[in-house]
Amino acid sequence: MNSLSAWLRIARPAARVGVVLGPVACGTGSTVSPLRGYRILVPGHDALSEALLKSLITRGFTVRRRVQGGGPPTAGLVVFTFKDLSGVPTTRLEARLADTRTGAVVAAVTIVLDSLSPGVDGRARGLADSLAAQLRSRRETPP
Repeated sequence: MNSLSAWLRIARPAARVGVVLGPVACGTGSTVSPLRGYRILVPGHDALSEALLKSLITRGFTVRRRVQGGGPPTAGLVVFTFKDLSGVPTTRLEARLADTRTGAVVAAVTIVLDSLSPGVDGRARGLADSLAAQLRSRRETPP
């Protein structure tokens, strides 16, 4: 028996597995969240949360309103303001995405409030754009 026939005997079943499982591995056809498999949990119902929910969806994030047990990884969104009184007083709008299972922060954004467009929609766009840009700039770590 030569090495070519031995290789073909091994390669044919492997090729069949690749043909069957390849389409499954490619996903369901929906757009992939910039957070690589995470759903974003936006539980608030205030004006900023509502505008942020819409802004995140338009930027390709998968957003949920409540936790679903046994579901895919979810990152809870926490948005708050921080007023720095040392030196020149500035107010910052902060957003944190934390894994709902481990509590680990998977993304964080800090924006000086005066640098955003006025109003709730401007703040929501600024936060969503900053989160998307931060996640795009992350480099994949090789296995």
